[in-house]
Amino acid sequence: MPLPRVLGDLLKLPTAAFVEHEVLAYIRKSCARMKGVTLAPDAYGNLLAHYRREPVRGRPVCFVAHTDHPGFVALEMVDRRTVRAAFRGGVKAEYFPGARVIFRSAGRWIPARVVELTRIKPLKAIGWTGRPEEVLLKVSAPVAAGSPGMWALPDPRLAGDTLHARGCDDVAGSAAMLALLARLARRQAVGEVYCLFTRAEEVGFVGAIGAIRAATVPPDMPIVSIETSSARPTTPIGAGPILRTGDRMAVFTPALTLFLERVARELSKRRKRFRFQRALMDGGACEASAFLAYGFEATGVCVPLGNYHNMDVTRQRIAAEYISLADWKFMVDWFEAVVCDEVGYSGQERVDRQAMDAEFDCMEHLLRS
Repeated sequence: MPLPRVLGDLLKLPTAAFVEHEVLAYIRKSCARMKGVTLAPDAYGNLLAHYRREPVRGRPVCFVAHTDHPGFVALEMVDRRTVRAAFRGGVKAEYFPGARVIFRSAGRWIPARVVELTRIKPLKAIGWTGRPEEVLLKVSAPVAAGSPGMWALPDPRLAGDTLHARGCDDVAGSAAMLALLARLARRQAVGEVYCLFTRAEEVGFVGAIGAIRAATVPPDMPIVSIETSSARPTTPIGAGPILRTGDRMAVFTPALTLFLERVARELSKRRKRFRFQRALMDGGACEASAFLAYGFEATGVCVPLGNYHNMDVTRQRIAAEYISLADWKFMVDWFEAVVCDEVGYSGQERVDRQAMDAEFDCMEHLLRS
């Protein structure tokens, strides 16, 4: 099973909160080649793609994925071999000492190594000793201020069905949206969809909130947040993408969740190999919660992830994140089915009351007796 080009390309690029430039540039270039796809930035640098071909059925949804990953941003050279850098994202302090990093500066990767944690935010309430916010690193060459840095891990590689990469979360979600748009454009499929590529999710949904405040998407637009979420024994890697009924912060919109579930079940009847899971993934929070807080309808889809935020809890060291390529491909299939659904989303999806009434009518006499 070869690695899809869009996935391999994006997962090679450097990114961190507020310095997602290379990922965003790739998205702009890709969308420019797609027939029927328009792309526009908002005031905060988020990118909104739109595809439409009549006749449109139901209300179009907006898929949302973020373009950053927990990483470093160079602040200044303290001396000719030491850089002070911010770290933006949730990684425990114990993973940092001596860890190897690469900065993308002047078009090349510059190796570095963490030598000191200079600012740590205490997080004992969630069981963490702390989360580093600033560090000092020894570098092999000067690094320009504003350069993104990532853990020094290999480029994406495929081992069987398992894809290992420096940062699947959530560049793999952005790649899924690009793959969806490319497929729709190539087929000139009937349907309509929006795809919002957000910035700075790892520091508190900052890009998504900016998109909400800038009215990048209208308030009546149904939102489907795409993520990679830490795998659990009940939601294993390789068992399919997950319909996320909620996260650590919120329970998602029932009607929208039911719509995505119906589409997935119908897809599984048409394609016997397709599989999906359904779960409350409350180990973390996603952008659906931000949109819910501002009055949107929102739900989520994710692929299960290994080594969440590059933390290998078994070996207690920084390691590549990994996902199932089949899970990712099934997720793209699912998105396409959502866009091309013959009924579309109405907002009126409900639990089947007719079936409940029929069951009650059959057994009411037992209650009365």
